[in-house]
This record gives sequence, C-alpha cells and structure tokens, in this order.
Amino acid sequence: MLTFRSLLLGMTILGAACGPATQTVPDDAAKAAAAAKDADTCTAPKDCYNKAALALQAKDNAKALKFLPGACDHDSKACVIAAEILSQGKGVAADQPKAADFYKRGCEGGILVACANEASLRYSGEGGVTVDKTRARALFEKTCGPEMLDNCNNAATMLMSGDGGPEDKPKARSLFDMACSGAYLQACVAGGAMYLGGQGGAEDKAKAKAYFDKACDGKNADGCFNLGVLYGSGNGVTKDIDKSQQFFQKGCDLGNKKSCETLEQLKADIEKSKAPQPKAKGKK
Repeated sequence: MLTFRSLLLGMTILGAACGPATQTVPDDAAKAAAAAKDADTCTAPKDCYNKAALALQAKDNAKALKFLPGACDHDSKACVIAAEILSQGKGVAADQPKAADFYKRGCEGGILVACANEASLRYSGEGGVTVDKTRARALFEKTCGPEMLDNCNNAATMLMSGDGGPEDKPKARSLFDMACSGAYLQACVAGGAMYLGGQGGAEDKAKAKAYFDKACDGKNADGCFNLGVLYGSGNGVTKDIDKSQQFFQKGCDLGNKKSCETLEQLKADIEKSKAPQPKAKGKK
C-alpha cells in the first residue's frame, strides 16, 4: 500500500502558481482580515494544491484539509492524502465515510492504491462507511495484480461465493491461480479446494495436492490441514495414516485448531483399534 509519507513527499509546491513572494503591511484592520481570509481559502485547483502542500510541509493536517478537496481537482494524489489523513485520524478526527469518498475520487483519477483502499472500506463498512459489495468486488478485480495479490484473492473469494454479484467459479479459479502463482498462500488453499472438488472447471486432484503442498511448505496451516485430510482419506493420493498425522501435527503447530482436534481424534481411533476386542458371548 502507498503510505501517507510517500504521498506527502510526492506532493510539492508548484512555483508557477505562487509567483514571487512579497512582504506587505496591512493599512488597516479590514486589509488584515482580508489577508487572513485569503490564507484560509483558495481560488483555483492549483492554488488549493499549493496551499495544501505548504500546510502539509508545516505538518498542519487540519489546515491542509481546507485545501485538499480543491487540490483533488488538480492532482489525484491530493485526494489520497486527504483520505489517509481522515482514515487514520492524523491531526483531525477520523472520518471513514469521508475517507472512502476521497479514495473514490483518487481511484477515479487513476490511482490504484486508492481503489484498493476504497474497496476494503466498501466491503467492511468500517467506521460507518456504507457497505457496497458490488463496488468492492469490482474494485478488488480492478486492482488484482502482482503488487496486490491479496485483492486477487479477495475478488476470487467473492466470485466463488456470489458475494456482491453472480457466482463465477471459473473466473474465481483463474484469480486464485494468479494469486497462488505469486505465492499468496491462502489462494493456494482455496484454489486447491476448487481443483479437488471440480469447481469452476475440471477436477484435478494432482494440482490440488500441489497447491496444498505449496501452502503447507510456506507455513500456511490450512494447507497442512488439507494435506492431512488427503492422506487420511486417500483422496487423490495413496492413503497413509502416518503422513496424515504428520501434516495434522504441522498444521496444529502452526495454529490450526482443527488440525489439533483432528489429530487427537485420529490418535484416539488408532489406540482404540489396537485394543483387544471383547469375545462374543457363547464363543470359546
């Protein structure tokens, strides 16, 4: 994610808009009041941009917010800076709905990180933002790429379940593929499950196992759990209870509660199977 600091450094004063500096002495109170008013207002997008930049350099975010809405019309980075200030409550009261609206303006100005941040707010409704899952899904898809693999996973999850629009399992699987190929491990788990069950395309148990292997090797607990299930059931692999226990143990060690519970039940079943069986009555 593009940080507030990097945006701040990227917003510099445009000298052509300011003109040469002059020192003036007010003749009377009316002129002083007019000068003070002029200092807190801006007349055009470039003027707003320059005054916002000066306020940001002075670390006066509250003052900067007076100018950033107008500055948005000059440079979309100003919209994102306003959104970051409001979202994080930097020197002003946090206001997530306003932040979401500024992110939207930045997104419409072509800044992908603004689209990504707006998507998260529209999906979660954090801080009173109006939930709009249809827009959130569209923005997750828009921002899916090598730099935002989490949004590929988010879009795929919504497409798979029909959240925010119609189900599209083939497209979901392709987005899980993209995210998994970039080592976003939770996408490997979800994509592997789709291949295992033949969702969104042909069943491919070998690919499912490969995806779970990749996830588990990367210390994703869910991937290890799924491998434990595969080896315990013999689904697409040769049944191997010892391997099953090993993967459940690894998943448990990585924090997967279900792995711990399944491992304990498996051990109990094994011990029960080893116990001498009582003889049936009437037999010697």
